[in-house]
Amino acid sequence: MKNGQPHRAVHSGEEEEAAGGMERWLLTYSDMITLLLALFVVLYALSSLNHVKYSAFAKGMDVSFNNGNSQPSSARTQPSKKHGKDIVGTPAALSTLELQLREALTLAGVIKNVELTSGPGGLVVGLITGKTYYGIDSAALSPTGAEVVDITGAVINKHTNPVNVEGYTDNEPITGGPYRDNWQLSAERAVVVVERLQNVAHVSPTQLYLVGFGQYHPIVPNTSKANQAENRRVNIVITMPGQKVGLP
Repeated sequence: MKNGQPHRAVHSGEEEEAAGGMERWLLTYSDMITLLLALFVVLYALSSLNHVKYSAFAKGMDVSFNNGNSQPSSARTQPSKKHGKDIVGTPAALSTLELQLREALTLAGVIKNVELTSGPGGLVVGLITGKTYYGIDSAALSPTGAEVVDITGAVINKHTNPVNVEGYTDNEPITGGPYRDNWQLSAERAVVVVERLQNVAHVSPTQLYLVGFGQYHPIVPNTSKANQAENRRVNIVITMPGQKVGLP
């Protein structure tokens, strides 16, 4: 054993053990590099998404879930707009419009001279009482009446709803003056309001309809001077979509 062979055998085993440890470290390192490569490949694939194909896919899914209508359902439930204006299409929206108009008239101090009512026919802005608005056999607006029309027109101008302007008279027959009868007088009262809505408040003429009812649709019986004064009036009616125009 003097030749040192056992000593060389021990030395050879240590070298093999050291080589095995190095190989295990290289395997771990190569696994980590492989995982990093896979990660970068996935990230690159996501960043290179074909947006055209994705948009087409999204549109197809939207059409499928909205019964063939390419417009999202959330957009279809919103009020339609035309030239930046919307249309009052629900009773709740009509109530909101009434509150806005009531607030504007209150701020101007003329709310006491107006009757605001809403119902199946729409929102009615009643310009009533001959003392405030119309005298006997007259179609002229008083300054207060003109202010009410202007305020109402400013609110109407934000929407595209049809607007009926309805003229009425009392039952007193006309014996002279510029108007032949109550039919003509009631129509002229509506004309005056329509022209002011168009020329002063800049409401679109395509929204406006006028009709004269004469003496035949009184709001109260013509049994006293006070009642006759109430029947000398004009109603501005903001109607809902699809409603007939020109009916009381």
